[in-house]
Amino acid sequence: MTKRQGDGPVRAVIYVRISKDLTGEQLGVARQEEECRELCARLGFKVGEVFSDNDISAARGKVRPGFEALLASRPEAVVCWHTDRLVRVTKDLERVIALGVNVHAARAGHLDLSTPAGRAVARTVTAWATYEGEQKAERQALSNLQAAKAGKPYTAGIRPFGYSEDHVTIVPAEAEAIRAGASMILSGDSLSAVARTWTEAGLRSPRSIAAGANAWTLRGVKNVLISPRYIGLRTYRGEVMSEAQWSAILDDSTHYALVSILSNPDRFSGGPRTGRTATTLLSGIALCGVCGETVSGRGYRGTKIYGCRQTHTRTPRDVADQRAERTTLARMARPDFLPTVLTVHAGGGDADTARLHAEVKSVRERLDGLALAYAEGAINLSQMTAGSQALRASLENAESRLSGVTGLPPLDPATGIAGLLEGWTGTPLPVKRSWVQFCTIVTLMPANGKHARNMTPSDHVSIDWRDLDSSERDGQAV
Repeated sequence: MTKRQGDGPVRAVIYVRISKDLTGEQLGVARQEEECRELCARLGFKVGEVFSDNDISAARGKVRPGFEALLASRPEAVVCWHTDRLVRVTKDLERVIALGVNVHAARAGHLDLSTPAGRAVARTVTAWATYEGEQKAERQALSNLQAAKAGKPYTAGIRPFGYSEDHVTIVPAEAEAIRAGASMILSGDSLSAVARTWTEAGLRSPRSIAAGANAWTLRGVKNVLISPRYIGLRTYRGEVMSEAQWSAILDDSTHYALVSILSNPDRFSGGPRTGRTATTLLSGIALCGVCGETVSGRGYRGTKIYGCRQTHTRTPRDVADQRAERTTLARMARPDFLPTVLTVHAGGGDADTARLHAEVKSVRERLDGLALAYAEGAINLSQMTAGSQALRASLENAESRLSGVTGLPPLDPATGIAGLLEGWTGTPLPVKRSWVQFCTIVTLMPANGKHARNMTPSDHVSIDWRDLDSSERDGQAV
């Protein structure tokens, strides 16, 4: 029985839906609406509202805005292209039955929901639709798994950044941007910096284009940089299945270094920013005089300062840098320094020890970061295992180059200490940091109630000389 209002024609609402609209042009729902209107004309129904759910499945529990609006519209009859467009699961059918109206389908006939027999038929039809949907999903999942194991690309979705519409051919400009973005992260830049660089270069994520966005998001950049796709691996539901049938854009060690850095929970929890290259003289070197933690550079009320995570100290950066550099230079100028250095340096060769030590330390931190990311659930076991293998290979290579080197910072054997002192102003920051750490222990002190303008450099900074033979403090504060 169909509800009527007075003696006029039945006011029917039309519902149309398709699960996937790959083009976004809504042609499928338009065709369904056309046939539904033709059915309404044949039945003598007056067409009311048209409700549409384009590109939304009815079998996966997702909210369908059009369907919800239909239920709230209190229709006299519902017209759809096929009943499985309207309902695919029993719980949705029961909500339609509760409306007390009949359903007419252009391709599946009439569902009489006014009688027990009609409702039973409707429930049976829906049960079989649910069964077929589940069977289809299983068949599709098996097909996708087999394709993944064969390394074939999944071409049903939006193309990945860096590859063309066939998901295999590399797009040169995008591939170069991915490599440059990886280099930026490994050099200490942020995801924001990479996102700005890609956006300003006029590059767009295919997914963001589909969504109407004009700029890269941090999540979008991260998803690209840590995806195994870019080292030529095919994944299925997050697990690596096989080598892919497309060329890699990044090498393995770069990829797993990125995974370690960008998936490490410490990066987002106030801990050390893993993989970041120091841009200040004393970050990671100077110690807080209260908690003993290393400090980092930051800003405070317009002033550049050093401070620990608990902000026990807010030492002006220029004061601390100047005092640390002067003390280091004073140590190197002492008469006993050159003979000691030459003794320690004997047999060390001219290798760039600071760079090698930094490389070894960086790789070890990335290994730790990879393990921590796995423990936190940010990456899976296959990613951690493969990443550990790649990073351990890099570590062995770096350690082999470091063998026989004493750990002394870079020193030109021709100009010696005198050349280092003379050219100190133009010395690269990493080399300066190495010598400051080699020669001194820098401790930054709390204000203890004093105003900064009333504090002397000695109030701010305490420096001890190291014993050059053991690299331990000798207790001589300066």
